[in-house]
Amino acid sequence: MPRILIVDDEPVLCKSLSRSLSKAGYEVFVATTAEAGVHCVIEQRPDLVLLDLKFRGKDGLEALREIKAFDPSILVIIITAYGSVETAVEAMKLGAADFLCKPLDLRVVHLTVARALEGRRMHHRLLYYHRRDFERAEGLELIGQSPAIRHIREVVDRIARIDPGSAADLPTVLILGETGTGKDLVARLIHWKSPLAHEPFVEVDCASLPKHLIEAELFGYERGAFTDAKASKPGLVEVADGGTLFLNEVSEIPLEAQAKLLTLIEKKWVRRIGDVRERPVNVRILAATNRDLEEAVRIGAFRRDLLYRLKVLTIELPPLRARGEDVLLLAEYFLERYVQKYKTPPKRLSPAAREALRQYTWPGNVRELMHVVERAVLMADGPVIDAGLLGLSPPSASAGTPDFPGVPDGDLNLFRMEQQLIRTALTLTQGNVSAAARKLGVTRGTLRYRMRKYGIQPTPQDG
Repeated sequence: MPRILIVDDEPVLCKSLSRSLSKAGYEVFVATTAEAGVHCVIEQRPDLVLLDLKFRGKDGLEALREIKAFDPSILVIIITAYGSVETAVEAMKLGAADFLCKPLDLRVVHLTVARALEGRRMHHRLLYYHRRDFERAEGLELIGQSPAIRHIREVVDRIARIDPGSAADLPTVLILGETGTGKDLVARLIHWKSPLAHEPFVEVDCASLPKHLIEAELFGYERGAFTDAKASKPGLVEVADGGTLFLNEVSEIPLEAQAKLLTLIEKKWVRRIGDVRERPVNVRILAATNRDLEEAVRIGAFRRDLLYRLKVLTIELPPLRARGEDVLLLAEYFLERYVQKYKTPPKRLSPAAREALRQYTWPGNVRELMHVVERAVLMADGPVIDAGLLGLSPPSASAGTPDFPGVPDGDLNLFRMEQQLIRTALTLTQGNVSAAARKLGVTRGTLRYRMRKYGIQPTPQDG
């Protein structure tokens, strides 16, 4: 129950306010002098003070100074019959939350009190979530010792050190990689290691938003802009002002919204739907996708000029199957995490389980590994997790099928088949990437992207 202190030398007003606020569910205290009011603040620690300005002794502004010196978080609403711009400005400068003039309208008093308390709750809630996110961020790390991961850690640290003084002046970063490789983790690391760490980090999952709502969610709208727009709403771009906006699966943004995103990056302002005003925003843009954006540009699904603006800096995450012994490092990391989370006795991986982890191709990448280890921790009865608990399909040792030479029978894994097709095309064209792309029916840029993803070099020996 919020606690409210009324400090006023008019008994009738105090009684009326006290009765009305008590009926509304507040716990109310009353003081009739500024001195008594300050003393009551120290003793009772109210959430909000309704403070008159004119007393015979100490005046309200002096009492306001003392209250704010004692506890700046206490809300103070000034009440006076001598309302003036000068008095209001001085009170606000000293930390008053709002200003009311006598004679009081009780409905206005209730509205002002409720609005001030709700603002305070929202402020505390934001502080809590930000503090929690910051504490979580201290444990963020990119696990692995493979050359690719070591290089990415170096790139992330280098990007995070860039500090031009303004969020909007920081270069955009495009993070590429298959689903589950940790693109969101890299984005968070860039933010939390940067000078923007204490500013908002707003993630937008563009794939989960209906396409007809993405523009409204990103850029906001004004009341009456469309049928359901019953009130104005700021977009997530404005919410992220001063910090980082992370556009996950940026390839899913419709072309109309892509044009506004390009304007945001180039001109550093947004215009809400249904508004004629341009609102300046100071925000850094990070974007990620598992799609080939060059191919999306070729088929007209993505703007070429936006792609160039997004990939000022590019980070490409390798699939887990290409990271060697990182699989075991990650498995041990997740094992320790879930043992602690579920408060189970310590567990370890058997040699057979470790070998099964090495041999599996991980189409779901790190995210799949995380869920596999979590399930094993929950299902294991003893201290040892054997291969059977992992639920992984072992690689087939049978010969290749006539339809897919070089691919083991019954092991039609999409990623291995794709690699085999690329290698076969390069072998047939003696390493000519353009010719291989024509054989595969894709663009040269698409083939180059997939070769980089799988670590395939354009030499005849690939076959």
